[in-house]
Amino acid sequence: MRHSVTQLNYLFRKTLDNLLYSLTSPRMVSLASLMPILSSLPYPPDEAKGWLPLYTMVTFRPDINYATVKKRAVRQTTILTGLSWIGVTVCGVAGAWLLWAARGMILHVFS
Repeated sequence: MRHSVTQLNYLFRKTLDNLLYSLTSPRMVSLASLMPILSSLPYPPDEAKGWLPLYTMVTFRPDINYATVKKRAVRQTTILTGLSWIGVTVCGVAGAWLLWAARGMILHVFS
């Protein structure tokens, strides 16, 4: 595990997880308004919503059992893999189009 956390793909995934979590998590509330809730319940009784980073689910959420963590991790990985393939495809098509357009301009200049 110590080796995998130094890999670039792990750091990218962690950054992307945190970005998606900040975009999909409920809005920010003041700590003063949470004090009555936090004093009675450490976690909300309903299911966690939005994108949760894997590290957060495993380490800081005792209200989420391991089977749920595994299921959500597989789902989130599938989503990220699909999005990365879409991104690679779009970049490849855009790059090919730019090369084709540049080739056309070069041929037009020299003809």
